Amino acid sequence: MTNEPFTLSIEATHGKSSQHGYHFGTDERLARQLIEEKAKAWIANDMPFVSMALMRKGKIVDVIYSDMSWHNAAR
Repeated sequence: MTNEPFTLSIEATHGKSSQHGYHFGTDERLARQLIEEKAKAWIANDMPFVSMALMRKGKIVDVIYSDMSWHNAAR
């Protein structure tokens, strides 16, 4: 187990990626939940995105797409 926090990278539909300004804690289950909530908020506010990446230590752990499906980056 690592104490490194999870972060979020967002790939918007205009082709640009950005790093979210805050971390999402060290609990993966909670980080996923928070990222799902952020994705739902973007959709509800008509802010299209391609994907949001759950990251730790600068590496992608998992990716959620705009259809709200998760795809494990390690597969």
